[in-house]
Amino acid sequence: MEYLSKYEIEKDDVRKLQDYNSRDGFELIEENDFESMLEYFEEYEVYNNLIPIMTDNNSNYWCLYVGGKLKGMVCYLANEEMNLAPRFKSITNLINTIYQNPDAYDFDELDIEVFDYPKRGNDIDLENRREIIEGILNELEEVPENKEDLRQQLAYSAMTLVKADEIESYIYPFLEDEDMYIQEKAIATIGFHKYKPARNKLIELTKTAMVNGKSAAGRALKELNK
Repeated sequence: MEYLSKYEIEKDDVRKLQDYNSRDGFELIEENDFESMLEYFEEYEVYNNLIPIMTDNNSNYWCLYVGGKLKGMVCYLANEEMNLAPRFKSITNLINTIYQNPDAYDFDELDIEVFDYPKRGNDIDLENRREIIEGILNELEEVPENKEDLRQQLAYSAMTLVKADEIESYIYPFLEDEDMYIQEKAIATIGFHKYKPARNKLIELTKTAMVNGKSAAGRALKELNK
């Protein structure tokens, strides 16, 4: 793990990584793969603050934020669909979750309830959470519309950290975003939280949203009815 030494990583997380025994689906990244991924990351602004720490050896990676507003948090980089929103507060929480789910052999086999983020309702463990969200939103405002990937990932990260009682403040504005993927994510977030005050808005969105948003609104309404 010497190749991680130049990054500012919490000591407890470093020890957790050093003590971790790789297993199928959750293997510590080898140095050559690490260096190769860093070269790839350097080509795209959206990966600026990330380093890979684990892989399933199917081109999917668990990555650590080593800078920016999300520093210290862990996200999952899938090869099919990019979503760099944080999933765990720390490396320690990721590894503890792996230990607690011995029958899971990749990201898709982990129940969404085991992640630190998003969390349904208002129970989110993160100091300075609103400050982090506001910081991400301020950063988002400075990103040109033609940098779609960067805008999307900032928006996804902000939405993932929102509590249910903040939906109207933080999520509703994204419903008007011109990026259909950001709009779709905002609608999905409402459904995830089963936010019933949004029912009429969701009904309207089944008719007025962009293509992805219309179907997302239908799914969100079903979540509200569960």
